[in-house]
Amino acid sequence: MSTAMKLTEEQLEQIGSYIESNFDRISAKSNVIQLRPYDIQLIERMTRIEEELKTQRELMQFGFNQIDKRFESVDKRFEDVNKRFDDVNKKFVMLMWAIGAGITIITTVITLLTIFAR
Repeated sequence: MSTAMKLTEEQLEQIGSYIESNFDRISAKSNVIQLRPYDIQLIERMTRIEEELKTQRELMQFGFNQIDKRFESVDKRFEDVNKRFDDVNKKFVMLMWAIGAGITIITTVITLLTIFAR
């Protein structure tokens, strides 16, 4: 069933040189992709770079979330300060009215005393 051919060294060299000279054409017909060691190194480097970029992206996202939390706490502090200013402003308005009313009452009393003292 199986007949093995005995090939001479010369025939093997002819077959080798034929395959060498037509390797690109033969490999183009087949679906096998031949990668050189340099190509494999490049693919490995690209994979590592993609993983590093993914890690950097996750770290940046974490950092942005921390910054957002910090801004929220600062906003709360500003709201507290604004409430304090509103309270002080209300007290100042009340004080202005009290001073105005006091001056009006004193002026009225002095005027009445001057009128009735004659």
